[in-house]
Amino acid sequence: MIRFDRLPLFALITLPLLMGCPPKQPDALATSGDLTGTSDDDAAGIADNAPITQEEINTLQENFAKVHFEFDRSELDEPTRSVLAANAQILMAHRDVQVRVEGHADSYGSDIYNLALGQRRADSVLRYLTDLGVSAKQLDVISYGEERPLVDAGEQGKEAPNRRAEFLVVVGGEIARSSY
Repeated sequence: MIRFDRLPLFALITLPLLMGCPPKQPDALATSGDLTGTSDDDAAGIADNAPITQEEINTLQENFAKVHFEFDRSELDEPTRSVLAANAQILMAHRDVQVRVEGHADSYGSDIYNLALGQRRADSVLRYLTDLGVSAKQLDVISYGEERPLVDAGEQGKEAPNRRAEFLVVVGGEIARSSY
């Protein structure tokens, strides 16, 4: 499947010519919404951008609480991908929801290394969500490295909670609060 949102503008104009179709004008491309390769029928539900419900905010807050990583790793495991996929559906239906992904690390390694590791963790979440169709405009990433630990430095196994990405959900410029 061609990911139209990843193609440069000249490809979006010339690709239809190669396929025997007239190209869209550049200004039409800018106003036609997010080109993720979905059909008009599929995009209709996404484009509605209905107000987010408290139940959906709760789901995001619960699922986005924390994503954990293995020691010195930034890859997403299958359970994490499943949670992110469910959240991606909500985010695509509510384009006014913003998410800040905060990358964290344990105390092993230098400050610079841990900042970079936290950034890789946050970036892997961002990449996965955008690959699923979430607009990059809805996502923001930051790394705190080892600056904001959940547990004190100690044995490697005991610092596992520090190896994480956390999420801040923002709706209409305000931090979304859970009702639970």
